[in-house]
Amino acid sequence: MNHKEIMLTALKGGVPERVPCFFSSGQVNIAEPLGDSPPFGQPFGVDAYGAPQAASQSGAGFFTPDTTKPPAITDITKWKEQAVFPDFSGIDWTQVYEGVKQFMHLDRDAFVQDFYCGNGIFERLHFNLGFENALVAVLEEPEAVYEYVGAVADKKIEAVKIVAQYFKPDVFTYLDDYAHVGGLFFSKDVFRKIFKPHIKRIVDAVKETGMIYKQHSCGKMEDLFDEFYDIGVRCFDPVQPVNDIAAMKAKHPGEVCFMGGLDIQHVVDRDGVTEEELRAETRRCIDAYAPGGGYIIFGASISMYDPEAFMPGNKIGIIIDECARYGAGKG
Repeated sequence: MNHKEIMLTALKGGVPERVPCFFSSGQVNIAEPLGDSPPFGQPFGVDAYGAPQAASQSGAGFFTPDTTKPPAITDITKWKEQAVFPDFSGIDWTQVYEGVKQFMHLDRDAFVQDFYCGNGIFERLHFNLGFENALVAVLEEPEAVYEYVGAVADKKIEAVKIVAQYFKPDVFTYLDDYAHVGGLFFSKDVFRKIFKPHIKRIVDAVKETGMIYKQHSCGKMEDLFDEFYDIGVRCFDPVQPVNDIAAMKAKHPGEVCFMGGLDIQHVVDRDGVTEEELRAETRRCIDAYAPGGGYIIFGASISMYDPEAFMPGNKIGIIIDECARYGAGKG
């Protein structure tokens, strides 16, 4: 089995012949024209949904909301008047894909192709209203929030169809963070009433294309695991170790894939981390999470966007090497 076959086995909840590592088995696909960020290569700008964003050093140069600018939507009850949405018509998506393929050196035969769809419906809500205003709106104007995030979900479903037709990835990763390191941003009841129905529509749309749906949600999101499972989600990342990953795996053995586990904050991205610490962390993950299959070594490290980090002896290179050594014959 090559890297791609091994990772696909784990993505489907199976037991591969060795523990796969996303850093050596997968390739990220992105498409700037989907409008989730301003054009790449500039320090700040406005995305296609109207949100001001600025490149963040802590985010490896990726865009985050520009809090020095007023929000795109000042009143959620007036979202129909204030919101803007990207127009996907008139774009040569074949050319877009060819550009991404060349720039990212994509090889669909050797590596799992993982399309990253940024800024899901909750993230879009707080990108456009501001974080505090978004949480207030969820409590005070739930109907208006439900309508707005539903309109965003409609756009995401448009994006799903475009990605399936032109990029043809193995995996469609929908990025939407619902938690911090201590727990959820809001109650499970709020999630069920406002966000879950629209996420289900996106999940269904992805599955209809034959792509694997993967839910990205940072933080301690384990309290939403059952909710996601209920709507058909079977793959998760980055599944940070603040979650009880072993307990989540035990609920549905052989059905769910957990791509993550690495302690990014305290180990991988820590200044001065040693090679032995990186190797020990990789072994810890394999011992704790790999038994029974459905596990892929990963962590949302800022180093994953630095080609130098993949060289032998550098951070990601060390993790890849230790996974290959220690993960052989384990699953």
